Amino acid sequence: MQQKLVAQARLYLGVRFAHQGRSKTTGVDCLGLLLCVAEDAGLTLRQHAVRRYDRTDYGAYPCPNMLRTQLDHALIATDEMRVGHILLLNIEGRPQHLALVSDYQHTESFGMIHAYAPMRKVVEHRLDGMWQNAIEQRYRVPGLD
Repeated sequence: MQQKLVAQARLYLGVRFAHQGRSKTTGVDCLGLLLCVAEDAGLTLRQHAVRRYDRTDYGAYPCPNMLRTQLDHALIATDEMRVGHILLLNIEGRPQHLALVSDYQHTESFGMIHAYAPMRKVVEHRLDGMWQNAIEQRYRVPGLD
């Protein structure tokens, strides 16, 4: 199932970034990408539809406590990193960005897929040292490992 999540996420590569976006046609943000991918893959979280965990009541800089609380409730924090895990990333001193761990095809290392505002689209790239240093927490989806 982890590979299915990554395959679904790759279908969003190039989709435009849109703050609070929840659609492949109109754009996604980092949370919207993960929600759409999980929904497309037919995933449920703790026996509930993925959209139950959706929030659109955040500004350009999401409240870190709200995001972490939602993640802690829906997912399982882990010290491991595997393909299909979710990363909470610290950007500008706050845990406010999400990415999906991928098997980056151009190297032997992990990659990440995320809706990245500075690039204005969904991208995949190697999980290099800069991004590894930004990892605040790793999460796994219940029932997938």
